[in-house]
Amino acid sequence: MNRELKRVCLYTRVSTSSQTTENQLFELKSLCERNNWEIIEIYDETISGTKNNDDRKEFKRMMNDLKKRKFDKIVCYSLDRLGRKTSELINFLTLLDDYNISLFCWKQNINTEDQMGRMFFQFISIISEYENNIRKERQISGIDRVKREGKKYGGNDFISEDQKNNVIQLRQQGLTYRKIKEEVDISLSSISQICNSI
Repeated sequence: MNRELKRVCLYTRVSTSSQTTENQLFELKSLCERNNWEIIEIYDETISGTKNNDDRKEFKRMMNDLKKRKFDKIVCYSLDRLGRKTSELINFLTLLDDYNISLFCWKQNINTEDQMGRMFFQFISIISEYENNIRKERQISGIDRVKREGKKYGGNDFISEDQKNNVIQLRQQGLTYRKIKEEVDISLSSISQICNSI
């Protein structure tokens, strides 16, 4: 049975010059031949997986060609060739979805055109959202702790009710703003705001 001819590109990557993409290319070319996929372009590079996708010359070239719709599908050897950060991976998959480009990862047998592939995409989205929520919770927790301690966060004073009351009492005792600052250890502008709000 003849399968529909699909325009694909191959993306292969190794981390060091002592490695080669020869095995990756062999497997991917064999896969394309079996599935009647026409290879439009090969993006092949040697760069560490710890580098951001923006630092990858061939990856960026592939992204530019993707936006020009030069191919219908990206075929790669393994998912970790595309990025090791969940945030980068979800951005990549979202862009593919926006341009109606599918992805096939040989090692994990992930094909975003089938149900399992779409479920994988949804799972990655959930993980990314979970990571973002955890990050936000930690940030809020840190801000609350800084507020309780009356320290600065992002250039702003977080002032507790005790500190405000101390400022008001010291001002009523006739202390200058500078003397109050020495006692309470908050900025002069914050002391001024508290006193002007009385």
